[in-house]
Amino acid sequence: MNIEDIIKGCKEGNRASQDALVQKFASGLLSLCIRYTSDYDLGRDALQECFLNAFKYIHQYTGKGSFEGWLKRIAVHAALSVKKKFRSLHFDHITEDRDWQYAEIPDIYSELQVEAILQLLHQLPETLYLVFNLYVVEGYQHSEISGMLGITESTSRASLCKARNRLIELIKNQEKYGQTSLIHKSIIS
Repeated sequence: MNIEDIIKGCKEGNRASQDALVQKFASGLLSLCIRYTSDYDLGRDALQECFLNAFKYIHQYTGKGSFEGWLKRIAVHAALSVKKKFRSLHFDHITEDRDWQYAEIPDIYSELQVEAILQLLHQLPETLYLVFNLYVVEGYQHSEISGMLGITESTSRASLCKARNRLIELIKNQEKYGQTSLIHKSIIS
């Protein structure tokens, strides 16, 4: 069954089409949900909420843009919603007039493999990780992130800046203390 048939069947409430949709996208969306909840069980809860919302609102999908992208947006919102229910997030609220500096990204940063970047990202504080992931990986704008996380746009921008600065520190510390295997392996690969 191709994706257009699956979507059409889901819009008609066809159970076999709904099962096919789950089979096709569940594993990728579960990984996404776990990335945002930082917990396997919460990720599964978010995945379930994602599919419930997808089936509820599938009639709103018009075929413009990627269906997978549409599902991913639902999954991100579901994961953040589940995370907020079970874990509180604390952001340092920063006003616009606060002076923060932007990271200078070394050349090696652009040469890192996805696995190396993910290992570094997991060393970030949770709030910085969330903003970085939403902005850099998922492509959300600060206005969207602020609404999703209940923070101001300036807090979102400052958190992104802090995340980038912290990543640079982590890279430099690895180089300084000879723990460059992660970086060098990613460059060679």
